[in-house]
Amino acid sequence: MSRNTVKVATAIALSAGLVLTASACSSSGKGTTAAPSHSAYNPNLNQINPVDPANLKQGGTFNFPVDQYSSQWNVLQADSQNELSITQTLAPVMPSSLFHSTADNKLTPNTDYITSAKVETVNGKQVTTYEINPKAKWSDGTDITWKDFQAVWQADNGKNPKYAVIGTTGYDQIESVAQGKDAKEVVVTYATPFADWQSLFAPLYPASQIGTLDGFNNAYRNKIPVTAGPFKIQSMNPTTKTVTEVPDPNWWGQKPVLSQINFVTLDAATEPSAFASGEIDVMDIGPSAAAYAKAKSVAGASIRVAGAPNLRQLLLNGTSPILTDQNVRQAIFQGINRIAIGQSDLASLPWQIKPLNNHFLVNNANGYVDNAGELGAYDPKAAGAKLDAAGWKMGSNGYRAKDGKELDLTLEIPAGTPVAQNESTLLVPMLKNLGIKLKVVLGTQDHFFDDVAAGKFDLTIFSGIGAIPFFPLTNSQASFASPKNGNVGQNYSRIGSADVDSAMAAAAGETDPTKYLADINQADKALWTLAVNLPLYQRPQIVATKPTVANWGAFGFQDVDWTKVGFTK
Repeated sequence: MSRNTVKVATAIALSAGLVLTASACSSSGKGTTAAPSHSAYNPNLNQINPVDPANLKQGGTFNFPVDQYSSQWNVLQADSQNELSITQTLAPVMPSSLFHSTADNKLTPNTDYITSAKVETVNGKQVTTYEINPKAKWSDGTDITWKDFQAVWQADNGKNPKYAVIGTTGYDQIESVAQGKDAKEVVVTYATPFADWQSLFAPLYPASQIGTLDGFNNAYRNKIPVTAGPFKIQSMNPTTKTVTEVPDPNWWGQKPVLSQINFVTLDAATEPSAFASGEIDVMDIGPSAAAYAKAKSVAGASIRVAGAPNLRQLLLNGTSPILTDQNVRQAIFQGINRIAIGQSDLASLPWQIKPLNNHFLVNNANGYVDNAGELGAYDPKAAGAKLDAAGWKMGSNGYRAKDGKELDLTLEIPAGTPVAQNESTLLVPMLKNLGIKLKVVLGTQDHFFDDVAAGKFDLTIFSGIGAIPFFPLTNSQASFASPKNGNVGQNYSRIGSADVDSAMAAAAGETDPTKYLADINQADKALWTLAVNLPLYQRPQIVATKPTVANWGAFGFQDVDWTKVGFTK
């Protein structure tokens, strides 16, 4: 885990990358179509020290740091906020994705769970058919069947607002999920085409646990009762905030190399020392120059680097009284020197420093377009003019006021996070230069994202980490879609616009890669105008490991195969 507190969604918001999609395009009858690439990502290095598992030391304990111990382990349920530490902990024990991805995000079926997946047009509708591995079972001994797919869809399709879900993207376009020739064949019929269909049913949960409203909300609260992966839960200790996983003897796939994984909760300030002392085996350095320097000082440490769909971002709460005015939000954007923040955060790191001017696509992704316009330029004079026009007049004390109220805001950052602390020390004087008083508030380690989800902030800052495999629309739509029925999903800015919604909806049903990216960029232009989320820079994927760690590191767009992770002899 990165020591700057990171956030994901089932595919997390605000990242960039490549999408392999397919949708029906024949006009009638039944015909099979290929899965065209929506964006051919040109990755940086992919460094994981690949070694044939047969040549590794068999056994061993892998100590892996995460930054939060969760109370909700159903990442589809809104209370989880789908925080990265949860998805990392679940990855070895659950069907986290039905597809494997390469470093350039080319997809193939994850045959441990599905032996095949195809997309067709049947009577003018997109139909996807999954063949479930006949050996695939849940840890309670029951088969993985079409009913598990149906349960995920019924919870996430948005038809019942009582289900508090992270997002409905794709699921709300499905007409039915039905049994095929037997219980191991799943037939998914779409009411309207969905480009990112391979992103769905990830992770998969058992219908026996989440098939009811109460089960969806509570079956995985404070526990992980049923799993289906190469590892199983041995213990969960809320006191030490550690989850221990061991190989599941009933696993039907490749036997894992490791004999134990410990997911240990550590804050950003202590992780470098824990890595240096050998307490943990890996450390996600991310944009921390201090952590990078500490890791380099450790004898034999391996530093691994890759390009990935990750970013740093400043989020504005559009429902905070002062920030309901779009002019004020736009002024804040123009009053922040993102190049200076990048230079400060990324100093001495092996990474190119440049601002990120797209909410969906990182700088080196094909299809990336700079859509920021004047709001992407550091221009305090223009920012001040916007505040003047909004009625906020500069006072003799150096701060602006309107109707007797001073222009003061709070910035909540996660405690124990040096990168966020550094950014806050830069933002305070930048906004003071505009006449805005900014107070920095530290959010506690396990409750920071609870505060963000509850809207208890004016401004906040954290990383967005793209899920692997990566789908730009699916990874972002829940973060930008207008709230409905009081459910904000992952749209923690709490406002949206019809322009953003319509452009994302157009991309969702688009089968042509060029038009898909054009729709994505149209949505991005509207997001810049809305001014609630300010991308700072593409967050580097820099990982430190012990020299003996194999098949782990900076993956880029490649997924993790936990059966192969281990130590060299």
